[in-house]
Amino acid sequence: MDQQSRVAQDNLEKSKRVGFEPWLEEQRERRLMPEELLANYNEGRSMSLYCLACTLMPVDLMNEALAEIKAMPVDYSNVKARAKALRLIIQELVSKSNIELQSRRKLK
Repeated sequence: MDQQSRVAQDNLEKSKRVGFEPWLEEQRERRLMPEELLANYNEGRSMSLYCLACTLMPVDLMNEALAEIKAMPVDYSNVKARAKALRLIIQELVSKSNIELQSRRKLK
């Protein structure tokens, strides 16, 4: 089973386990995350990574990444520094969690 199919299966199982409404609220939170990331941490090259991370990573892991970046002494006037720091945090969390951030999109 590929990663995206596994995420879909995990979502189905979680909705059954916790109930539809709590699961739906988590999905609403997941939907809003890319907006915050793009508004505050996008230097023009990170959009794909952020969208993929918000799709494939668990919400609590993305919240952990956001909490970690907000706690860092990053130069907030430098969007490139913020983006680089957040990318490193996401990559670290992904490697610890055995999550693969790759798109299934095939190149022509």
